[in-house]
Amino acid sequence: MRINLATPFAEKEDAKKLGAKWDAQRKCWYIVDVADLTPFMRWIPDLVVASAESAAGTVAGATQKAAVAKATVVPAKPQQAVPHCGCNVKPWEDCEHTLARA
Repeated sequence: MRINLATPFAEKEDAKKLGAKWDAQRKCWYIVDVADLTPFMRWIPDLVVASAESAAGTVAGATQKAAVAKATVVPAKPQQAVPHCGCNVKPWEDCEHTLARA
């Protein structure tokens, strides 16, 4: 089962080392059929749903169950649509217009 990760750009190499893959179309990191979600806990946006689906699809280990039981789900900040300014920068880079809005 696929789980999309909310991985900050600064932590992308950590996710990649753990086996996460990059989806260029959706522009997000993801994992597929991982038995132990513990290393990915900090990047799973909806931990409750992901752990329930993972446990239903695979045999969940004691480590995973303990981590899910201890984890707290923090709601993400609502995404605000930022109009594109037309600058030729990558989506994760700031331009002079982005810095002015902050």
